[in-house]
Amino acid sequence: MRGKTGAGVVSAGLLSEVRAEKAGAALLAWARDASLVVDAFEEERLLAMRLGKLAELTVPEGSDADLELTAQWAAFICLVDDRFDRSLVDIRPEAVTSLFDRLLNVITGRPAGFVSGLDQALDDLWRRTAPRMSTQWRERFVADYRDFALAMREEAAGRTDRVPMGLSDYVLRRRRTITALPLADILECTAGAPWPGPPMGVDLMRDLRRAVADVAGWSNDLASAEDDLREDRDNLVTVLSRERGCSLSSAREQAAAMRDDRVRDFHTLAAALTAMPLPGTEREGVRRYVAALGSFVTATLHWLGVTHRFDARWATRPM
Repeated sequence: MRGKTGAGVVSAGLLSEVRAEKAGAALLAWARDASLVVDAFEEERLLAMRLGKLAELTVPEGSDADLELTAQWAAFICLVDDRFDRSLVDIRPEAVTSLFDRLLNVITGRPAGFVSGLDQALDDLWRRTAPRMSTQWRERFVADYRDFALAMREEAAGRTDRVPMGLSDYVLRRRRTITALPLADILECTAGAPWPGPPMGVDLMRDLRRAVADVAGWSNDLASAEDDLREDRDNLVTVLSRERGCSLSSAREQAAAMRDDRVRDFHTLAAALTAMPLPGTEREGVRRYVAALGSFVTATLHWLGVTHRFDARWATRPM
């Protein structure tokens, strides 16, 4: 019995890796077609991000098509973020406004002339996602993405003005710039777990989503701290160090403790939501939604330990 169980675990692990590799290969082909990657350096970096693994862990029961769609949305989100983190030109407020005006046009049905691969990629993703979802879902996604765009404009203005942020302000903005909420919306589609929206649980659901965003944002900051230091960008670690007058190593420990507390908050909120006295179908909807966000949190924590997205070798493009 033990041998069979062990073999089953190994087999499941191999299947997981095969699905992740397949999703990664499909992602690279899609990114090439959308002109998101244009040379060997960009292709190598995209593969090194291991977004196929992130997707496989996030939607472990999803079809191959939904796993690939999840990986492609994650790549689009990462590459939009990189557009500002890795370009001194594109962090100007007017450049940020121009890009997000075009992207918002894509998802709101306004005329959208494609200027970059990002525009083209979002158009493709939106056409494959939005028709599967309700009008309410589309409105919520647009609202979440619009708020992300606004937060990015605010961040760009702050970088230009060189205004240091305090911890409380940084935490609130990071929750909006991490793009976890739009991706959580996407998981309603690819994980088959639409927002259940029970009236008695609206506040708990909102708090649960905020906890997801904080865990993702702060974990990302811990993983990218050295990269952000090289590029002189604000990060939870550097903000803590500056505000509390402590070393970077001490600030990192504090940031990790904050993140761990927020993970516990997520689980407390998840337990409260799944314990609500609801009719059977509503209870199952809440359970599926909470489970999908739980997979997202677990996947994010694992992925940030194995991704090579923030490696120093990507800081300088070879000549």
